[in-house]
Amino acid sequence: LVMLSDLRAAVPTLTPLWQPSLPEAYVGDLCLHWDARRLMFTSNNSNGLYRVYEMAPDRPGVSPREILQIDEPDVDNYTGCWLADDAVLFLSTATMIGVPCVRGSSHIAHLYRLDPDRGAIRRLTFDQEHNWCPSMLPDGRVLYLRWEYSDIPHFVARILFAMNPDGTGQREYYGSKSYWPNSMFFARPIPGEPPRFTAVVSGHHDCARMGELIVFDPARGRREAEGAVQRIPGRGQPVRAVIADRLVSDSWPKYLHPTPLGGPYILTACQPDARKPWGIYLADRFDNLTLICEDPRLQLVEPVLWQPAPRPPVIPDRVQPAARTAA
Repeated sequence: LVMLSDLRAAVPTLTPLWQPSLPEAYVGDLCLHWDARRLMFTSNNSNGLYRVYEMAPDRPGVSPREILQIDEPDVDNYTGCWLADDAVLFLSTATMIGVPCVRGSSHIAHLYRLDPDRGAIRRLTFDQEHNWCPSMLPDGRVLYLRWEYSDIPHFVARILFAMNPDGTGQREYYGSKSYWPNSMFFARPIPGEPPRFTAVVSGHHDCARMGELIVFDPARGRREAEGAVQRIPGRGQPVRAVIADRLVSDSWPKYLHPTPLGGPYILTACQPDARKPWGIYLADRFDNLTLICEDPRLQLVEPVLWQPAPRPPVIPDRVQPAARTAA
């Protein structure tokens, strides 16, 4: 984890915040708290298992703490997401389900909710396949990617869903009954423009989560490219719903982890072409791609703007775990 500062300098400053002790440990899935005083991320514990950690980004060098989660020797937990009431969503492989086409060797993860005040953990999703990339919508709901599989062309069946933070009201947000887009990773709402969002459109047996940066507007339509406002770059050009498994292998630039800042601006990791390293860029809807920082020795990804963010409204929890029947 590094802090990027002095952005107007010829060479911005990269300050290390924390480095795991394991030599090949993962660090990612960054989520900043609403007050910008706490940062959640995923890394590996001493046994190599994925766990969700929390640290204060203004205290570099201080060891992060592992938040309460499912602590079993064969379970991975990752991708924490702050909710409006300070509860935490995270993904866990505690479901013990595997992807059929690889004979179960790839373990899937579903969404769980942690209430830190009570120390209670509850499973929210019960799908056959993966959930990915939970994030908060301005209205207090949760946006996430859900993979369908049974009896359908599963390489085009990763559908963007929304639900209440207690797990109720799960429904399609974009992409039902569609062959495009195959996947919408890292979907994030655009501040001040509900229900618009940005996402990285990728294929299936293709590039891992990286791909094209698209602006969507579900108010225009939620199927195929009906709600695709713009590909970046691609101002003034229609977004075509191309049906292909390896959808973005030959498409450049490639993007990861876009964060809409409001208006036309998007902070993102980008690889402009195959010869360049991943760097941090400011993209906009006028097809400008402004380099903020790159380092030929490093791959810079997953930028998070370090500043407080508006807290969404709290949707009251309507679940009654002790009930014997569904409402």
